[in-house]
Amino acid sequence: MTAVLEAPVRRGFAPRGLVWLMWRQRRLSILLWPVVVLAAAVAAVWLHGASADYIRNHGIAGCAMISLDPACQQPGVQESVSQFRDSYGHLLKLAGLLMLLLPVAVGAGLGAPLLAQELEQGTWKLVLSQSVSRRRWVLAKLAGVAVPAALGSLALASLYRWAWHPSANDVSGIAWSSQFFFSTGGPDLVATVLAAIGVGALAGAVLRRTVPAMAVTVLLVGLLQAGLSTVRPYLWSWQTMRVPESELPNSVWGFAHGLIRPDGTRLPYDGCGALLDPGQCAAKYAGTVEYSDVHRATDYWPLQLVETGICLALAALLTAATVSWIRRRLA
Repeated sequence: MTAVLEAPVRRGFAPRGLVWLMWRQRRLSILLWPVVVLAAAVAAVWLHGASADYIRNHGIAGCAMISLDPACQQPGVQESVSQFRDSYGHLLKLAGLLMLLLPVAVGAGLGAPLLAQELEQGTWKLVLSQSVSRRRWVLAKLAGVAVPAALGSLALASLYRWAWHPSANDVSGIAWSSQFFFSTGGPDLVATVLAAIGVGALAGAVLRRTVPAMAVTVLLVGLLQAGLSTVRPYLWSWQTMRVPESELPNSVWGFAHGLIRPDGTRLPYDGCGALLDPGQCAAKYAGTVEYSDVHRATDYWPLQLVETGICLALAALLTAATVSWIRRRLA
């Protein structure tokens, strides 16, 4: 009697088809994210603990360089705040700067080559010969980069926010409204990274050359970040305070300043002429006082969510444009 040998049945999850191909192509960049997050976690744990110990040992919690709190006017307090900013504050700013560069790096380093390399080398023909639609191929490639990038950037934003928290707005000198924190300590970072990937992918699909696509992506993502920073104050309703910029509390973001007359007419600081300072202008127009348009700290999350929504909508639009371009132009 002849025994019949059966092929062993593979159990468990085994990636096949496009999933397997995307893993093979993107595995190095996918595995890089846990390494980066782990390194950031080690740095964040040290920075959080060291800054919290310094603040507690020197009794400077909630103290800024200029503070009306009597406890913050005790001898040595201002010197301790200054020393904190020269050490831990600089580290927080450096980390914030690196985080600001993350969307540019991801867009140019991962998004731009995504389709440009395939089109440049002609390997797309082999993939599409395997009964895979153009739409499915593009979406699979985008997902292979976007999913780990979203998870990784979310982890990095959470770690940076946690490291910033002990010194927060006052001691660190890094305001909640500053570019160093606003664009890096919340979901806005994740959405900007996804939009940057969309910019890179579309640039690569249109240009079909990796290096030019990377250069264009750096330029466009930089312009996107600058544009968001410019319009950010107007994404949510603000308040007007009749106080000069120098008298605003540390927790308030004053983004526009000038002079206001009793009837509500506003005069920019240069509205009285270049030769007149605010005091002279106030003397020229009776009853004129300085004003500041401000956002309070409670506006942080509304501003975050609106800007995040804008970037996510842009990412979706860029994805649709990339799919449409490939379907129409790739032949």
